[in-house]
Amino acid sequence: MKKIIFFGTLVIIALSAVALPFLASAQTQINMNIPGRASITQNGPGAAIANIYDFALAIAGIIAFGVIVYGGVRYMISSGNPSGQSDAKEWIEAALLGLLLLVGAYFILNIVNPQLLNLSLPNLSALNVPPAPTGGGVTGGTGGAPATGCAGSGCQNLASDGFACKPASQQPNGQASCSAAQGMVDTLNCIQSKVGSGDFTVTEAMPPTVPHESSCHQDGCCVDTTLNNPTCAQVQQLVNAAASCGATAANEYSGCSGSKIYPTTTGGNVHINSVKGDGGC
Repeated sequence: MKKIIFFGTLVIIALSAVALPFLASAQTQINMNIPGRASITQNGPGAAIANIYDFALAIAGIIAFGVIVYGGVRYMISSGNPSGQSDAKEWIEAALLGLLLLVGAYFILNIVNPQLLNLSLPNLSALNVPPAPTGGGVTGGTGGAPATGCAGSGCQNLASDGFACKPASQQPNGQASCSAAQGMVDTLNCIQSKVGSGDFTVTEAMPPTVPHESSCHQDGCCVDTTLNNPTCAQVQQLVNAAASCGATAANEYSGCSGSKIYPTTTGGNVHINSVKGDGGC
């Protein structure tokens, strides 16, 4: 029973010698000193595991040497006692086999990959993440998609032209989005003449307050609108009015027929593009 315990201990030490290098990549910060070894100056598992392995190897060697001495003495005093000599031989053989396992673990690692014997953490280069773009070219674009400025003659204030815009206090970034290129203003005037004033509110114009898939949101050539009393019939009327003015419109009201919902859609609205070629759009 004692031989089994001794041999099992050496096997565990040998297996640990194989497994410990793979644990050296752990991120836990360790600072521990091993008796008989120089103080560890680097925090991390690599240096600690190297010291633990050397210390365990020395202890195992001392134990194995002691067992060999014990077996040799027992063999000599068991002269004339075949059973005692056989038992002593088994102790010596177990100690030698344990030493073979300890030494073999090192050579196995060296054959498989010599770098496994180098217990050190890999050097990782820093990942530089560029800052998120902020609105430029038009005051008030902070926090939304980058604005490049209105096409044509510049941005026109939609409120000054009689259009209702979503209040700045209700915008995601708390800033007004109520300007557009002249071509977009002309398109909205045409649509308003067909559906009547006060039927829709511009919720997203220039500068944009949230990211959009359409690049026209960065040059003022499109807007998002909501109907003040939306019904599917009124949504379709607004889409048809845009088409009759030569513009294109996308129904983003999920409950209505023909609606298109995009990943960047923030709610029910009608996306209207300016007439191409009008006012620089």
